[in-house]
Amino acid sequence: MPHRLLKATPSSIAPFSILVIALIANWNAVANWCVVADETPTAPQVPPPDDEQLFEAKIQPLLKQHCYRCHNADDMKSGVRVDQLTAIPTDRQLFLLKEIRKQVDDEAMPPEDEPQPTAEERKLLTGWISHTMTAALKRETQKSGSVRRLTVPQYRNSLRDLLALDEDLTEVLPQDGISKDGFTNNSQTLILSPLQVEKYFEIAEQALDLCIVDPDSKPLIQNFRMDLGRGINATPCPDNLILGANSHLLNNADFEVTQLTADKPFPFDPFFMQTKFEFIEGYVGNDTIREWRKFDSIYHAVFACMRGTPGYPKGEAFQVVPTGLLLRPAIPSSGIFGVSSTYGPMANFKISLRELPDRGNIRIKVTASRYRDALLLDKADPPIAPDTLPISRQITDLKTTPESTLTLPDAGIYQVDVYRPLESTGGLLSLEIGSLEVTRTLPDSRKPTEDEKTQGVVEGASILVARLEAGPLKFSARLGDNGTLSKIVFTKLPEDNVHAQKFLAYERRSPSLGVYLGLRRDCGSTLARVGNPVPVSSPDFQEFIFTGPINDFPSPDVEKNNVNYLAGVREIGVRCEYTDGRDMPRLRIRSIEVEGPYYDQWPPESHTRIFIPSQHHQDPTVYAREILESFASRAFRRPVTPEEMDSLFAVWEASYRGNPDFRQSIKDALLVVLTSPQFLFLIEESTSPEAEDLDGYELASKLSYFLWNTSPDDALLQWAAQQDHQASLDYQIDRLLDDPRFGQFTREFVAQWLTLDKFDVLSVDEKKFPRLTRDTQSELRHEPVRFIEHLIRQNLPLRNLIQSDFILANEVIAGYYQLGDRTDSGF
Repeated sequence: MPHRLLKATPSSIAPFSILVIALIANWNAVANWCVVADETPTAPQVPPPDDEQLFEAKIQPLLKQHCYRCHNADDMKSGVRVDQLTAIPTDRQLFLLKEIRKQVDDEAMPPEDEPQPTAEERKLLTGWISHTMTAALKRETQKSGSVRRLTVPQYRNSLRDLLALDEDLTEVLPQDGISKDGFTNNSQTLILSPLQVEKYFEIAEQALDLCIVDPDSKPLIQNFRMDLGRGINATPCPDNLILGANSHLLNNADFEVTQLTADKPFPFDPFFMQTKFEFIEGYVGNDTIREWRKFDSIYHAVFACMRGTPGYPKGEAFQVVPTGLLLRPAIPSSGIFGVSSTYGPMANFKISLRELPDRGNIRIKVTASRYRDALLLDKADPPIAPDTLPISRQITDLKTTPESTLTLPDAGIYQVDVYRPLESTGGLLSLEIGSLEVTRTLPDSRKPTEDEKTQGVVEGASILVARLEAGPLKFSARLGDNGTLSKIVFTKLPEDNVHAQKFLAYERRSPSLGVYLGLRRDCGSTLARVGNPVPVSSPDFQEFIFTGPINDFPSPDVEKNNVNYLAGVREIGVRCEYTDGRDMPRLRIRSIEVEGPYYDQWPPESHTRIFIPSQHHQDPTVYAREILESFASRAFRRPVTPEEMDSLFAVWEASYRGNPDFRQSIKDALLVVLTSPQFLFLIEESTSPEAEDLDGYELASKLSYFLWNTSPDDALLQWAAQQDHQASLDYQIDRLLDDPRFGQFTREFVAQWLTLDKFDVLSVDEKKFPRLTRDTQSELRHEPVRFIEHLIRQNLPLRNLIQSDFILANEVIAGYYQLGDRTDSGF
């Protein structure tokens, strides 16, 4: 049955009324189709003579004797009617037969106060029901096409691809029902509720408002950069900055904020953050105070914060060096309700700021590198004995000259050992060797024996292994404020040395850069990841770009004239991502630049996808028809029919006649498209009850929603328009499998097939499973998805699902499976 939009009503009706009538007509059409599709009768069946005779001779009399009196047309107890059963029951009657069999098997029917059938009669009836249901499942049924609502993920992906709109507007939709097999794309569970219809209208209006702009207006664009490095700010803020409890703000001189004007090929207005404020509370941290105070500095609007769980186990969580901020992997906190978990992972750097755009995409550019770092040795590793390897160089005059020049005879891998007097106070050891800077906390040294006191015995500790250059190097060593060091020994290691081997493996690893966006809370942060982490393998600075729709990330709700210093603060997190706990070189951050809303062009692509280029853009009537035909054909995933086109054009025409606002009238007509069954449903038409081939456009949609979980792209629609599809079908399937959008299918399918959502509610005993952190659970959830993706793309045998001689693992998963020596970066 073809389905089309209702033709336009007379022009005397108000434009809004026309819109409503057109939309109602759409839904009446699909409702009628749904009834026809659901109630399509089975193909006429003639029962075998034996079945007919059995029913008439034995089954029907048995039902008359025990069932008809209470379950007939006039008296349907419990809403059940049995007197209309036949030898070949309809599809609807199969559910009734199933329930009758259960009641008879349980001897719940007939009731106790009624005459009871014999055991043989019960066996006869249940046997007939089982035979009849089995035969019904095997019989052929008539087909009159099919219609199925898009699942919420399919709708979300289709809306994004149609409009080039990254925002996820579908959170307001009810979740899809789940079939007994665990999947959400079963047509029987994809019901359409009034609430869902209402939300479709809301989403469509919101999406069009976000997409359609005034091309003659100038967008407002925010752009700023934070540079990091020791002493980088020549004019630091003189105020003592405080941002709540456990802020751990960087020294004011170690970061610099610059408000920029973006470089764009189109006119725009730059947005500069507010720098003058007046607050009555919150500016002294969490202490209670009620006193107005004025502030005038960008550094009361943007903060550099290392807020996170303290107590990094090896080395310092972060260190500021002249060339940037060094970050160790952000070790995840133990649990969301744990005592030490509320401030986020260790080594957790964030830009805290008061203003970001309220719509559009945000672009975060991080300039970073892999630091030429040293491998910190474990506390149990002893210093090298002089009789084992020859000392390359030692520095002894450390008390009077903590800064000096170190001359090494050769370049290579060196172990550095530190000696200090017994019974000396520990503290933070800071070493600078050429361009390498390392910090490490040393404990108090042990108490000496009487003999050791007289002999002046010193205690040695192995500190690190590093690759050092030959020649004079700037060198300095400090232990706390007044700690005493006796000597520092440098020993060149042969490549077969155990520590040299560890360092070579360490040197091959790359830190991973992750960016987050969210909001600050009094007891921590709420952040969501922007894009995917990326490995940083080069020791030279590179730019890494992360983008995302800002409305998809947590944001604080705060009153317009906020008077609390701590309220309404957004946060941009930058982390060296934790993997499996193995040592790796630190991540060096030089700068972080933020731009938003980010536009490659103006008007944006979301606008030009609708208002296509045309020679007739000065002629509203012609241009409107071109826009509607282009948009509806992409939305319906097939060429729009003349009847549909006439209906859409009538909606536009009535709206434009009532209010000659071209963009608004186009929006009114597109609202009909986005809420029409042709967009919201997958429709396969049929001209007869017999089996038919899908047409090209139906096949294209079948392929794209199967392998991409979204609508066909332009190439697939062009292929659909061809006559011969079989000749290039294999090519199209291979193209869809190779496309990144194939991941949209595998994520949904594997997650539903294996019920991976259980990871979200899994309660872990941290004492028994200390390595099964939330981050590990997240990566374990991705593992089967990537595995299935690999099997399909490589066309590997299905037996790998049962027993495989390989797994796909990144560092986190390999570490959890204790295979950490077999992988270095990525799956």
